[in-house]
Amino acid sequence: MLPGHTITRLVTHPQDAKLVYATVANFGHPHVFRSRDGGTTWEDVDRGQLPDVPHHAALIRPDEPGKVYVGNDAGVFILDVQSGGWANLTKNLPNAMVIDLVYHVKDGTLSAATYGRSIWRIRLK
Repeated sequence: MLPGHTITRLVTHPQDAKLVYATVANFGHPHVFRSRDGGTTWEDVDRGQLPDVPHHAALIRPDEPGKVYVGNDAGVFILDVQSGGWANLTKNLPNAMVIDLVYHVKDGTLSAATYGRSIWRIRLK
């Protein structure tokens, strides 16, 4: 079950509507969960690898559905679904709360909307 805290974002896989990811706010528990059955059951995909801060956004690229991006109070992180490992994608992003993520397919860039620090963009292709 998802913890009894604020669910901040739900995203579905672009090729499988039953595959859903959820981000969760608050502290002291996992912050990213996956459901393979449309939300009936959930599993922790954070597994203690992500910062213990509120998570606000999630995104699955339509051109690379094996990666899940999340935005939180510490930056942007990416999950490689095959390996199950998380990587910090923040690079030159200033210390800012990331509240939304948008992928631009045409130019292969990820935009991260921050709270008080404008828009950050990185080319992923």
